[in-house]
Amino acid sequence: MSGDLVLCTERLDLPPLDATHTEALAAIYADPAVAAYIGGSRLSFEGTRLQVARFQTIWRQHGHGQSAVIERTTGRLIGRAGLHYWPDGMLELGYVIARDAQRKGYAREASEAWLAWLWANLPNDHVTAVIHPDNAASIGLARRLGFHLDRETSELTGTPVVVYRLDRPT
Repeated sequence: MSGDLVLCTERLDLPPLDATHTEALAAIYADPAVAAYIGGSRLSFEGTRLQVARFQTIWRQHGHGQSAVIERTTGRLIGRAGLHYWPDGMLELGYVIARDAQRKGYAREASEAWLAWLWANLPNDHVTAVIHPDNAASIGLARRLGFHLDRETSELTGTPVVVYRLDRPT
């Protein structure tokens, strides 16, 4: 499906997200504190299965996409991170981490790996992060990664979001 692209960091393995990860990802999404800013009740087991199927399609089409975030020391799936294409072609860096694994730098570590891969392998002049406006932790991470506020919109998801942008390093 996705070739051999598996990113690795000091503490994480980032293989392509696929159907084998659905159950563990659905358990992460079942936590209301995690799901609040990424789809809430739409992320039932069936909603997660459909989302993972969409992510698999992106891998087949582009050779990259959302990866599972696997904590190397435990082998446990603790979230997802990677690149996502919106229907209009906009490229987004997205990340979701289980509540008990948050505040340990995993989202930043996975995001930095994906950004390094992006700049080394794709011609894009920028990448975005689409974030619920109340998700202070995600906005904070985007800013620490160098993103800046690009716009506020409701057109992408039907609900208000803020779109952060990171330009290709010079």
